[in-house]
Amino acid sequence: MEIESRGRIRRMKLFSTRFLCIVWLVDSVAFTWLFIYIVLHGSTPERTQLMSDLGAVWGGTAAFLIGPFWKAMKQWPARRRTFFLSGLLIIVAVAGGWFWVRARQTAKLETLFKEDQEVERNAAPKKQRFMQLTRENPKDYAEYLQRCAELEPAINDYEASERQVDNLLGQMQQQISELKPQASYGSLLPGFAVLRAVFAKDMEGAEAYRRETEYAKQLPGIPVAERVQFYNANIQPVVEQEYKIAQEEIAILKDAKMRGVTLPESVYQGAGIK
Repeated sequence: MEIESRGRIRRMKLFSTRFLCIVWLVDSVAFTWLFIYIVLHGSTPERTQLMSDLGAVWGGTAAFLIGPFWKAMKQWPARRRTFFLSGLLIIVAVAGGWFWVRARQTAKLETLFKEDQEVERNAAPKKQRFMQLTRENPKDYAEYLQRCAELEPAINDYEASERQVDNLLGQMQQQISELKPQASYGSLLPGFAVLRAVFAKDMEGAEAYRRETEYAKQLPGIPVAERVQFYNANIQPVVEQEYKIAQEEIAILKDAKMRGVTLPESVYQGAGIK
């Protein structure tokens, strides 16, 4: 009876060892295939998570199989055993190191994406207010001064938020350029380049409007008979520059649309491009 019980326990241990060995081998093949795929095509958060799960399974099953493996390896020649263990250690170290670096890079990118969404959400009403004021058409001198007075703080808020978004885009560009390979993240780079060119024009335009408001603040101190001359000599050239910058921004977006650069539809629609 005792012999039969021991035999049953041995069979159960043998079955569990074989089962874990099969799981380990299948997981190793899947892990290796996914690793090669990521090296060739790049990773995404989903692939990174899958690789992490496969690595956890690999490590868990390997921990249970160390004993049986070591018993089997004791039968190998010492030189062969040393070669195998050294090779395995190098492979695990290289793969683990690369995966760790890659996971950190993609995690930082995802953090930047979330931060950018939050910043753009907060910047939206500031941009809306700035655009609303720039599109107003004052009917008289008093309305013009009032519009310029309201425009000055709107410019400050708008310019600060635009610089913040542009800075985040620059960080995302750098992070993606450091990814090897870039995978699906690489498809974002053309859009980022266009958006940063647009933001550069936005800030150039904001600076022009700032100069206009500075000139407008001088109008009340100028004799009435000389105001038209002052406006034509100082403010009108700035207004023309504002229009020119706006047209250059539209040209950038039209070119991007023709090249098939993927941008949020709201960006194209805001410039009147369908």
